[in-house]
Amino acid sequence: MTCYDCPMNETMEMGPNPEEQDGDELCADFLARHPEKVVLPEERRECGPEVARFEEMVASFESTHSLAELNSITILDPKGAPNHLVREPARLALGPINTLLEVLEKETGISSDGYEELKARYRRLSRAVGMIDVLKGNRVDHER
Repeated sequence: MTCYDCPMNETMEMGPNPEEQDGDELCADFLARHPEKVVLPEERRECGPEVARFEEMVASFESTHSLAELNSITILDPKGAPNHLVREPARLALGPINTLLEVLEKETGISSDGYEELKARYRRLSRAVGMIDVLKGNRVDHER
């Protein structure tokens, strides 16, 4: 297959044709090409450095993005959302925080209570950014 987004129209192997597979085959193919990293409990590292980094990232988010202002966004056209001057930078800033939260859960020895506490802090930020619900007139849902 030729990739028209790549320089020099390089040919890329894209895997089996999804139209020729059922859901189970697609899942098996995806998991075979993207195995999930599993860290055994005895190999997990101390969570302290990642927790400190998480705390820094949350503090930075809160000092940069007004949660009150984000929560005040109630209607947003999905086509215009990527250009929103308040919400879009905040939405993009959530990605690295979520990634670090996943690392904490899967690769460190964080306790379940400690993880749930951090997850609740992330959820507070995520809810402030909200999700656009097109089925409800492009309302921004701050509850999920």
